[in-house]
Amino acid sequence: METAHQTSARTGGDQIVKSVARTCQTLVYFDEVQRPLSVVEVSKELGYPQSSTSALLKSLVKLGFLTHDARKKSYFPTERVPLLGSWMNPDLFGEGTIHRLLKAISERTRHVVVLATKNGDEAEYVQVVRPKDSPIHHISLGTRRPLGNSGVGRVLMSRFSDDEVRSLFRRINAYRAPDKPAVDVKAFVASLAETRAKGYYLSTDQVVQGSGLISMPFPNHLNSRLFAVGVGAPTDVILRSEKEIVGIMHEEIVRNLKKMGQQSLTA
Repeated sequence: METAHQTSARTGGDQIVKSVARTCQTLVYFDEVQRPLSVVEVSKELGYPQSSTSALLKSLVKLGFLTHDARKKSYFPTERVPLLGSWMNPDLFGEGTIHRLLKAISERTRHVVVLATKNGDEAEYVQVVRPKDSPIHHISLGTRRPLGNSGVGRVLMSRFSDDEVRSLFRRINAYRAPDKPAVDVKAFVASLAETRAKGYYLSTDQVVQGSGLISMPFPNHLNSRLFAVGVGAPTDVILRSEKEIVGIMHEEIVRNLKKMGQQSLTA
């Protein structure tokens, strides 16, 4: 079975340079497991030949992005990796307020929590907090979802005006691949009123059968980018715990917004 990393690595087909894709996917995998990894583990998870994986890891060591423990035959990221993006937004990419918010929601719900943002014509997961015993494995850092066919996509689009949404999806429909279904623009725009009124969107069996996601908008943070927070769990759990999960998400977002001195969702 193809892993989420392998699917992400081949997104965009031949337009992505293979060596670049493998490097990025390797660093993302380290970010997710947060422990030393062997050549065999990386090769198996990402689906790359062991010889190529070994060469890649050794190159990253020489470049200063990984360290190598010869005795344990394992690799681990150096401080250069987290420092690369820390200057852009400490709250988002470091151990700042947003990371603590996601972690708090995950600890209280005991489910996977994601932070998504609009990236072109898709929604992209830019933060993922996963409990060790979570049965949800299709969600990973860097995963992209269609704006018109995902919970986080719908929530992100609810922050735009109806005219902006119509314009975007008309363009997406016009340039979509032949095997991609068109978005029913009229129905999508009409449904956004309910999403805005409720303040969240619950999707089940939409992207992966048997899995669901409760998505909620997160106010603009320091810049013009829009974010959505999502809690993922098996469909039966999401449906059974909807009210409790939504309550926890609201509480943590409001509490952390007050810490940042920003206006809450309910203001």
